[in-house]
Amino acid sequence: MTDDDHSSEIETVGIKPRQTRRKIRARLFIFMICLAISASMWVFIELMKDYTSDISYPITFIHVPESLILVNQADSVITVGVNAQGFELLVAQFVSKRHPVEIDLSELHIRQGKEGYSAFIPASQLLQQVGRQLSYSKSIIAIKPDTLFFRFSEIYRKRVPVVPDISYSFASQYQLYDSVRFSPQTVMVSSIKDVIDTIRFVSTERVRLKDLDSNLVISVPLRKGLRTNMIRYSSDSVTVKIQVQKYTEAVFSVPVTISGNTQPLRLFPDQVEISCLVPLNDYHLIETANFAAEVLATPSMLSAGKKLEVRLSRSPANIRSLRIKPDHVEFIIISK
Repeated sequence: MTDDDHSSEIETVGIKPRQTRRKIRARLFIFMICLAISASMWVFIELMKDYTSDISYPITFIHVPESLILVNQADSVITVGVNAQGFELLVAQFVSKRHPVEIDLSELHIRQGKEGYSAFIPASQLLQQVGRQLSYSKSIIAIKPDTLFFRFSEIYRKRVPVVPDISYSFASQYQLYDSVRFSPQTVMVSSIKDVIDTIRFVSTERVRLKDLDSNLVISVPLRKGLRTNMIRYSSDSVTVKIQVQKYTEAVFSVPVTISGNTQPLRLFPDQVEISCLVPLNDYHLIETANFAAEVLATPSMLSAGKKLEVRLSRSPANIRSLRIKPDHVEFIIISK
């Protein structure tokens, strides 16, 4: 055998293991695909079958009698026994958002007793109300609790002020142009007597606003605390208006007048510089005549020989960050 024949035999032997490994990987890949398809078909077939499962839903109450108020902490969740396809149950349990089921109290038969007013919704009526709101391919077979019990009390009312819980900050060079306004400023509160007696005011929900650079109008809900079902407001929210303006710095030279003195005086200096932030929209409206500066010079203050403090007796309402320079002036008494 020649050297060339020997080399060719070695190359052929080395190729066979690589080809074998490729065949094994290809067969394994095909097996995994078939296994995945089989598993998917099995899951699909199983989910097409009917199952029974319990699903919990939050509940809310509507059409509460206007002349009464609900005082007991009724159930806030009901559990519905559902017979449906596996697909439906899977979606209901883990995919779709469960909206609250509304329980209508308009047809309650309310009875008055020694401890107030009471009523209940029996299983048949409750099943009917829930069934109208939940759509399943098969049926709703049970509800827990199967009966809802209610206790009511007479309503007491009181008008109280609203206190906004709002904080805010502004973008660079912007400031509040006017006071924060909100409406309504008072609300009528309705509840049982024990609750009404403890309420002095109503707060809004907390609102935090940052980097304001324009006017803002928002609706803010009123806070009810832990007794939501026992408190009613004539308005559930307030409208808040915040006016914002861009400000720029302005400087005015204002003469200083003297009050509280009968002796002739001379002030040094007799004018002061007023620097302040002025809203851009009103910049052309503000001038030196809008300011008045004065010092109070009583005999006791003059005899003390100290500098006199400069105060502003008049200034525009819409300016910000006002500074007086100098804020104290010297004086001499002019002899007659």
